[in-house]
Amino acid sequence: MTMLRAERVTLGYAGRAVVHDVSLDITAGGVGLIGESGSGKTTLARAFLGLLTPMAGNIWYGDQTLKKADMRKFRKDVQPVFQAEALDPRMRIGASVAEALPRAARARVPELLEQVGLDPGLVARRPHQLSGGQRQRVVIARALAAGPRLLILDEPTSALDVTVQARILDLIASLDTERLLITHNLAVVQRLCRTSHVLFAGRVVESGPTRDLLANPAHPYTRALRDAVPKLGGPPSSGRAEAGGPTEAVPAEAGCPFRLRCPLAAPGCERPPALRDVRGRQVACHRAEDVLVT
Repeated sequence: MTMLRAERVTLGYAGRAVVHDVSLDITAGGVGLIGESGSGKTTLARAFLGLLTPMAGNIWYGDQTLKKADMRKFRKDVQPVFQAEALDPRMRIGASVAEALPRAARARVPELLEQVGLDPGLVARRPHQLSGGQRQRVVIARALAAGPRLLILDEPTSALDVTVQARILDLIASLDTERLLITHNLAVVQRLCRTSHVLFAGRVVESGPTRDLLANPAHPYTRALRDAVPKLGGPPSSGRAEAGGPTEAVPAEAGCPFRLRCPLAAPGCERPPALRDVRGRQVACHRAEDVLVT
């Protein structure tokens, strides 16, 4: 079942488009948005949350666009999980979690803290008195207070050390909610998402089952991201494409947005590539068959 869907969505700021003609569904099993900083992940997440109006296209909530949807129900069904710094430093933990609860239900705050593995006795503390991992759990507890069906998580573990990250990931995986995960961490998306979409310069360049997409990428940018991940106990990877470099793309009419960084770029890459089916996934690359490992 698809709860949220982007249909040919273009997004931008001050009239300048930064996400271009994106279509994707948020379906069961977890959906990941992968890409480097500046690729458009958070901008797209803001549109899914109703915080940014598309310049073109629509965001669908069930069978209605967000413009026509019951926003009270939408806000209950779809909750954001931002990074721990989103907590108001002036508010005590109990008050932060209780904000989403009706007055009569605020006795549930200790229960919500226990659900995310926190001592209910923390209700009287303020954010600066908690560790990073504890603050992130408070943010999750706040989102769960509304009883959501979908969590939109924006880099929920990026500021945490690896041991705390593991505990937060275990918690997210155990929750009885669907999730859209915005991340540049491939290990996290592999753990939490059945399906993933790779964004480069505001365009989807590859979509498909996460396991297949990371095991055998069909786009040179996806392969570059995967090969850039450090590997313990082995030599540095020698990926065929560089993951670093400017995120700004050449205009769509000038060809593939990745071609200025792509080692496989050829004369035909001056034509803009459309998403097409390649071995069970969607890929925007003229040379996807050359990228795949047979």
